[in-house]
Amino acid sequence: MRHAEMFAALALAASLAAGPAHAQQVIKIGVVGPLTGAFAAGGQSQITGAEMRAKEINAQGGPYKIELFSEDDASNCDQSVNATVKLVTRENVVAVLGALNSPCALAMVPITKRYKTPQFTPGVGAAITKQGSEWVFRIAVGAEGQTKALADFTVNKLGEKKIAVLYSDDEYGASMANGFKTALAALGVQPVAFESFPRADQDFTGQLSKAKQAGATALYAVGAYTASALIAKQAKALGMNLKLLGDTGNATPKYIELGGEAVEGAVVMEPFTPVDPDPKVQEFVKRYKDQYGRDPDGWVAEMYDTVGIIHAAVTKAGKADRQVVRDYAASLKPGTAYTGILGQWTFDATGEAQFPLYKVEIKDGKKVIVGR
Repeated sequence: MRHAEMFAALALAASLAAGPAHAQQVIKIGVVGPLTGAFAAGGQSQITGAEMRAKEINAQGGPYKIELFSEDDASNCDQSVNATVKLVTRENVVAVLGALNSPCALAMVPITKRYKTPQFTPGVGAAITKQGSEWVFRIAVGAEGQTKALADFTVNKLGEKKIAVLYSDDEYGASMANGFKTALAALGVQPVAFESFPRADQDFTGQLSKAKQAGATALYAVGAYTASALIAKQAKALGMNLKLLGDTGNATPKYIELGGEAVEGAVVMEPFTPVDPDPKVQEFVKRYKDQYGRDPDGWVAEMYDTVGIIHAAVTKAGKADRQVVRDYAASLKPGTAYTGILGQWTFDATGEAQFPLYKVEIKDGKKVIVGR
């Protein structure tokens, strides 16, 4: 199926269960993410998470139905910007969900600010919420929160002190690597190696050799999950026995699939994990798996809840309006939180959300919770 046809099919599926069109008003939501290219698995999580919640809302038959408009940016930031302009000016969406990649989410911020359109992004790059825009909300734990939690677990729980850091030289990689370095410093630890690589690189033997010479016993690789999996394989080929560390970008099932035995024993962070035995989580996992044939990940849960937040905003105000959605999201504070699959949603003054993060270890190709 061509991508344009797939987008149309998803939008249609999200509205089919709505009942008679004359009985409902439409809430138009745009989704910008990579449905093709190296990050396509993340883009699929975006759209399926949003679609699943939209179908549930539409099936309820209330006064509002959700209509999704998806645009594939293929992880190209120019395409992200163009997609955003199209969704805002042509489709007249009340909010844009995206982009997945931090550099692309950052590139979208001036556009959503100019058109006064709420932007909900899972991008974790630190700069995204520091542009002076009241229209951007991060629907993930940002670089500072993630790296503090990861550093604390690495040093105080795993007992690792000789840690190497390899990171992609973009907004995402630099934010996470520098945040991790700062968090380690607060614990009295300095990385034994701190090496960057071009975003599209596929040969990491030079950086890994430096880490090996420095005596690293643990490795935090941050970049695309495809790169992190490849780094794990190349480290293994070099005979390095490392405790692999990862942030939420490596929590996707694709990281395990691509890394295979090389990522066995890796510890990754995620805001949602399908192995949580909580009945509410397991019921959500079953519903998602029945529809899409795989386990949901953090991106699925984040997008699912965000569609719910937008619907709640419009329902409360009685009109589908960008300002209404923005003001409702900004009003979510302790005591007035939105309750979703990820728990209690609140945003601070800069649009940052906070969730407790699971620490999961990959054992026999499966995730096992080792902390929270």
